[in-house]
Amino acid sequence: MRRVLLIAIIGLIIVFTFSACSNLADIGSAFAHNLSSSKDKSSKKDNPQVNKSGNVSSSDEKKSTPAPPPPRDVLKSGEKGDDVKDIQKKLNKFGYTVDEDGDFGEQTVYAVMDFQHRHGLTTDGIVKGSTLDDLKKDPTADVMYQPTAAVVSNANSANIESIVNQVDTQSYTNYYVMVNIAQQMVYIFNGTNRNWKLIDSFQCASGTGGTPTVLGHFFIGIKGPEFKSGEAILKYYTQIQGNYLFHSVLFDKNGNLLDGTLGKSASHGCVRLALENAKYIYDNVPIGSGIWIQ
Repeated sequence: MRRVLLIAIIGLIIVFTFSACSNLADIGSAFAHNLSSSKDKSSKKDNPQVNKSGNVSSSDEKKSTPAPPPPRDVLKSGEKGDDVKDIQKKLNKFGYTVDEDGDFGEQTVYAVMDFQHRHGLTTDGIVKGSTLDDLKKDPTADVMYQPTAAVVSNANSANIESIVNQVDTQSYTNYYVMVNIAQQMVYIFNGTNRNWKLIDSFQCASGTGGTPTVLGHFFIGIKGPEFKSGEAILKYYTQIQGNYLFHSVLFDKNGNLLDGTLGKSASHGCVRLALENAKYIYDNVPIGSGIWIQ
């Protein structure tokens, strides 16, 4: 009986021992597997990878920043970018006050057109060729935009200023033009919205009843030294809208006066002026200046 009991105890000890070793072996195997996995992951993270071309790359390597596009040779209305902003900076160097926002909007178009006019270039508002070349030059007094002028002071000036300053006006320059059809008068102002100061005034001749002058708010557009209408030569024209213009009274091809009527309706819709006054607007009131014809 004792022998049987002893044999049973010895058997249990042997079974327990092998069972414990088996558990230890499993745990050790699992630990070794985890360690191996950890090393593999660390190796993938820290070691550089070889790409298909055979070059070594790293996940920590910074991505290269693409080079900015080169400046465009032609810039026009509606375009945006740093090269537009550079054009705006160049315009301001010539005395303009264009927002340097990189947006080629109306303000920039009119400034470019006025710049082209002062340089004897085609006033199309597009920056290219000769316009771009001239913008790169240093400004000179004869082509600088000059937004100031002497203020007229008389008994009637305050009344005229109050009329224009009672309404919101828009101008892309420091000049504003008001045409009073009933008075057959043109008034030139310098300043800003709600703070316009009268600097000049003169008689005009507007359109007749059959061909009236257009009414409303506009901006000064293209300009030219003269054009021909039938047998008449009209000098120093400044665009109001479409074919509606400020221009001189009528001359023949030899420079003789054909029709100098002022102070009443006489034109085909344009605003006629004495020669010196048409030249004043042509020379001094910049493209993009606001116009109000009432």
